[in-house]
Amino acid sequence: MGKESREHYVFLSGAISGVIEGVTIQPLEMLKTRFQINTGEPLRIIPTIKEIIKEGGVLQLYRGGLPEITGLIPRATAALSTLEFSQRLFKSWQADGSLKTQYAYLSGGLSGVTEGVAFSPFQVIKVRLMAKEHLGRYANTWDCLAKVLRSEGPLALTTGLGPTLWRNCIWNSLYYGTMHELETRHLQPLGSEVLEAARSFGVGLTVGMAATCFNAPFDVVKSRFQAQLPGERKYTATLPALYTIYTEEGPRALYRGFLPKAIRLGVGQTIGLMVFQRCLTAFGAREAA
Repeated sequence: MGKESREHYVFLSGAISGVIEGVTIQPLEMLKTRFQINTGEPLRIIPTIKEIIKEGGVLQLYRGGLPEITGLIPRATAALSTLEFSQRLFKSWQADGSLKTQYAYLSGGLSGVTEGVAFSPFQVIKVRLMAKEHLGRYANTWDCLAKVLRSEGPLALTTGLGPTLWRNCIWNSLYYGTMHELETRHLQPLGSEVLEAARSFGVGLTVGMAATCFNAPFDVVKSRFQAQLPGERKYTATLPALYTIYTEEGPRALYRGFLPKAIRLGVGQTIGLMVFQRCLTAFGAREAA
């Protein structure tokens, strides 16, 4: 079967990676969101976990999980497919078929655009369900979606798209660009798939957590945007919102939820990338080096 006929497996591989990533990191996503929309005293991880479990048992850690995990399917499909096909395009521009450093980072940034557009509506519903302030307002995912559409209109599902694009493009560019550089130019084969997988996970976790230092403020702004109800429009634009949070709550507020977010991105995206790459290989859809 020719390469062209296998390109649809790139999209399937992205979808599979999204499901696995979502199930793995959902409790961390709940923690991260609670931390970010909190405007009072800084929260602590263990007491917050206990409070969430007290609200509805262990499964409360997965509240908002349906839109999150469902949304990760188009998110991962859009992001990883864009990453893969843009890298193939940029390689075709070079006589030796290599991917130059600047194009590795550009591919990551482009993947952040499609990821943001595909994922933003699901994030709005997720944040509404996870917000402590909205407990009791929505019965479940479908009730939340119906109420948002009925009271705020379809455009409400694009709330926070601006900071989402800032967040995604910064992180994806740094993460995917750096991972490509390390894997293709600096890391030597270990001769063992298990050891190489363990190394990829460790390196990915480290790079992911480092990249989070640069995009975390935009993620806080995104969550603040999406937690707002009609009539509560304190935040209306990305950069002014950054300034408002900085001046009213201090610089630490821009990094609320940093630890669960950094772990969530480092673990989740690394697992997603590893699953994606292995699915491509299994389906025979990976481009020859």
